Amino acid sequence: MLSRLVKHAFVREMTLEAVADRQCGFVEVARSGGIAGTVIESADGLAFSDALDRRYPDTGNILFLSFYTRLFRGNFLARNLGRIFNCHPSILPAFKGMHGFEDTLASSSTFMGCTLHTVDAGIDGGTSVVQAAIPIDRQLPVAENRHKVFLAQYYSTMQFLRWVADGRLILKADPGPSISGARYAASMFSPNLDPDLFALLGEANLLA
Repeated sequence: MLSRLVKHAFVREMTLEAVADRQCGFVEVARSGGIAGTVIESADGLAFSDALDRRYPDTGNILFLSFYTRLFRGNFLARNLGRIFNCHPSILPAFKGMHGFEDTLASSSTFMGCTLHTVDAGIDGGTSVVQAAIPIDRQLPVAENRHKVFLAQYYSTMQFLRWVADGRLILKADPGPSISGARYAASMFSPNLDPDLFALLGEANLLA
């Protein structure tokens, strides 16, 4: 995901740094894309959360986009509730956890998709900001269905970052973040993607 995100100049410009809790390809991808990459070796979610809390003592103008697979905890989470976001490969609140896509396919659901949401103390909880719902074609190989969900996650994340860059993300504790000027016509994505998103990205919508 990160390798596709950092191809876009506005993403690089608005990103302070990429931080990982171990040596991994994530940091190298960030650095190769021109973004600072930092490794803070941490044994668990609390240790990593505490390290982030020390690294970012003033987060008034910072949002966190998480690809982390452990739970944020402690003071870092408490101080930044509503400012940490994750994109999960299922239509929450269904199919939480590490295997959201696989659990969706294993069910009788006729839709798969993703949810970009705020992070709270639970597993894939928080407020949904944008969701995508895609019909499951069970005649396709699993990898092709998974790629569609990946594209939905990528498009959702790019749209979210565009909303942030344009100042359209409204942070509220209750009922949670919202998007200024959001549209809700019948669509794969809710709220709808901006009509000019793919022109801005310079690529085609492969889910259209």
